[in-house]
Amino acid sequence: MITKKDADNQRKTEKPCTDVMRTLYPLLLFFILLLYLVFLVPAHSPASVLENEIKKIEVSGLTRIKKEELIDMVCFHVGDILDREVLRKGIKRAFKKGIFYDIQAVAEPYESGIKLKYIVQEIPVIKGIKIRGNELISKRNIKKAFFFKKGDNFKDIYIDRARADIKIFYRKKGFPEAEIAITIEKEKKPGYITINLGIKEGPPLIIKKIKVLPEIREHLRILEGDMLDVERIEKAIERVRNYYKKLKHIKPVVGHYEFRDGELIIPITPGPKLEVVFKGNEVFSKRRLLKEVLFLEDEEVNSELLQETTDRIKKIYHKSGYYYAQVAGGIETDEEHVKVAFFIFEGKKVVLRKIQFEGVSISLDAIKAVVRLEENRPYNEELLISSQKSIIRLYNALGYLSADVTDIKKELVEQGYGLNLVFTVHEGQQVRIHEINITGNKAVQVSELMRLLPIKKGSAYNGIDIGDARYKILSLYNRIGYKNAQVDIESIIDGDAASVIFQITENEPHVIGKIIIRGNEKTKNKIIRREFAFKEGEVYNNKAILETRQRIYKLGLFTDISIEPLEKSYFTKPVQDGDEAHRQDLIVDLKEGKPGAVEIGFGYGDYEELRGFFDISYRNLGGYNRSIGLRTELSSIKKRNILNFREPWLFNKPSLPLKVFLTKEDIQSINIDTEEVKYKVDKLSLLVGVDKDLSEHMKASLNYEYSLVETTDVKEGVILSKEDTGTVGISSISPSLFYDTRDNPFDPTSGSMNGIIVKYASPILFSESEFIKAILQSSWYFQIRKGFVFAFSLKGGAAYGFGETDELPLVERFFLGGRTTVRGFDHDTVGPKGTDNNPTGGNVFALINTELRISLWKGFGLVTFIDGGNVWVRTNDIGTELRYSAGAGLRYNTPVGPIRIDYGHKLNREDGESRGELHFSLGHAF
Repeated sequence: MITKKDADNQRKTEKPCTDVMRTLYPLLLFFILLLYLVFLVPAHSPASVLENEIKKIEVSGLTRIKKEELIDMVCFHVGDILDREVLRKGIKRAFKKGIFYDIQAVAEPYESGIKLKYIVQEIPVIKGIKIRGNELISKRNIKKAFFFKKGDNFKDIYIDRARADIKIFYRKKGFPEAEIAITIEKEKKPGYITINLGIKEGPPLIIKKIKVLPEIREHLRILEGDMLDVERIEKAIERVRNYYKKLKHIKPVVGHYEFRDGELIIPITPGPKLEVVFKGNEVFSKRRLLKEVLFLEDEEVNSELLQETTDRIKKIYHKSGYYYAQVAGGIETDEEHVKVAFFIFEGKKVVLRKIQFEGVSISLDAIKAVVRLEENRPYNEELLISSQKSIIRLYNALGYLSADVTDIKKELVEQGYGLNLVFTVHEGQQVRIHEINITGNKAVQVSELMRLLPIKKGSAYNGIDIGDARYKILSLYNRIGYKNAQVDIESIIDGDAASVIFQITENEPHVIGKIIIRGNEKTKNKIIRREFAFKEGEVYNNKAILETRQRIYKLGLFTDISIEPLEKSYFTKPVQDGDEAHRQDLIVDLKEGKPGAVEIGFGYGDYEELRGFFDISYRNLGGYNRSIGLRTELSSIKKRNILNFREPWLFNKPSLPLKVFLTKEDIQSINIDTEEVKYKVDKLSLLVGVDKDLSEHMKASLNYEYSLVETTDVKEGVILSKEDTGTVGISSISPSLFYDTRDNPFDPTSGSMNGIIVKYASPILFSESEFIKAILQSSWYFQIRKGFVFAFSLKGGAAYGFGETDELPLVERFFLGGRTTVRGFDHDTVGPKGTDNNPTGGNVFALINTELRISLWKGFGLVTFIDGGNVWVRTNDIGTELRYSAGAGLRYNTPVGPIRIDYGHKLNREDGESRGELHFSLGHAF
């Protein structure tokens, strides 16, 4: 039982505790709340995340690229959540563009989020270089020596170097007191500057007297009164040194020059004169043997070079079959001369009669195929060791890993003029692949990898095939994004059985990250990007990167291209089934070539006589890879001006280029023998067309052409239609299709060229003449053996007039005869003729050409040919009769085709005709 006293005592005891608890409760609640905030609440609550959401992005100070490109490089867009570390790496990536001094990123509160502002300071571009004060040195030479170049990025840290370079340049030119000043002027266009180079040349050093040996004065090309130009003096010293070398002096010492009180002194020590003597040589001339003498190039004569030269001379004898040839050399020296004598014993020429093998079980033909020596050919001792190694490599490839050529017997026959070789082979045990294992693969199934391998169970063990198998595995992994994959090979050989293990280390997969393009000052980014065979986010593929590099090269706008990975980004992106891949940023480095070009050429043809052309073009109009050009062609019978334009991507579609030609031609057809004019044509035409590559070898075209043709001075016998005189407008469309498998379009040795061209003119197209004509062509090329090519071509065409057009206008009719058709005849003289024996042309033709092309020596070649063809006025006139010619020609190859001279002899000559014709031209007849 609790008494009142006990209760009072208990209340007295509890009161202090209650007071303590009342004090601790708030502290305890605060502590619990703190633990909750620190350990239980996420680091970014929804509210804090929203506060870091990018609502707007601004860019200031940017002029050289579009702001979208900078934003994309940094990798943040409106709606993204700002991450400071990712921002830092993005700005670091943008610096790789190479056009920024500084990039600052500022985040400001904006509409319950943030506004991200990039403040950019760009590296300016040098718009021009102005040079003032130069009087004796040309601006062109100063610009060549100047560190800064027009179009380069300007960095002021190089100003002192640029000034020093010009000062050194002037000092070398003989101006020791030259003063150089460099100032920078900002252009009105933001981001561009002009460099002002001010020069005070000062007085030059003048050569008043030259002290040098009299016999070399003419080689100096320097006179008293000239300025002291160090570069000219160094070139003069080199000429003098080469002069003494030609006189066979060893190590001539010329210079170093001295200049004192206006006197130029060039000391010379010619050195001893070299004399090389050959004794006993009859097979090879002294001139041929001197090519093997090494100390003529090294300017030194010692026992080592003498022995090496001796071996080289012996080697050329052995190559030609002089098996017994021996060479010995000796050196005699004094103060003024070095005499080197080679004593040669040539011996007999030996022919290799038979090659035999002992101890072999495989095909003898297979072994002979790898031996570099040939039966019934001069025996070459130098090829013996390499032939032995080839036999061993063949056996190793077939799995005979311990195979060896243990002996080579030489049996002299035919009184020493013939030789038989006997190779003794120890084959050893053949090793076959017993087991193939693949380990470490996760991304690719074993079965898929096995299908790739060029080796199978039971096949002979071949190290080359196994290495090829490793390459195929690596290539597959590279194609699916594993750019750092590794494949190690372990081979376990037990007797005649081998186990091959491919150990794969896949490492992490990669996808393409950001692609940074730099170096393209003129060319737009979109022109480059549309050639990419990969996109951001796609699997990293080395093959696609190589293909992209080739595509960009084909644009013809860049002289150097590299596509390299940047340091690895730490962003990740899902690839498949929840896996993640590392993003790999790429940098595309470009060096632009000069877009403008000027070409001038001259030539001679049997029909046109002297001819020439002038061509000026620009191939990157507006930075869009559009080309424009003007070409003028002149000859005794033709004047042509062509204004052309090309758009490589019509309607932004790949492989659909647009071409436009505006052509003005003045042509006259003449009789070569009498030089009488048969007719004159004044033609103005506009052609618009598109081309389309349907496959690697097939190409289609569609052209529209409007021509305004004025024909005058037409001989009576040539006139067949009312359009043959006066002015006529011809409007036509021309579809064409070509299939081309030639290995070289300028000088084919294999493949074929097949095509059809159709031309349709109609009043619907506003043409005053109505017709359709078609031309079919098929040319084939076969390499019979090295240096021998057989070529033949079939070509035919037919035309039909409609409505009031009974006969085609003169300029649209077919003509044959001349250097590219039937070569025994003059230009356009095959076919129907008018009353005055002038050719009228026709609506139908057939042509056949055959050639045997033979390569001779150093670009020269010989051709024999047979041509046949004829022209008929209408299809009703077609007969079996063709006009034939046969002949031969000489060729000299150039990069754009051979220069050729042909003589064609008429095989079915008619009364009053010449026996044949001589033709000069460039390029093959077909």
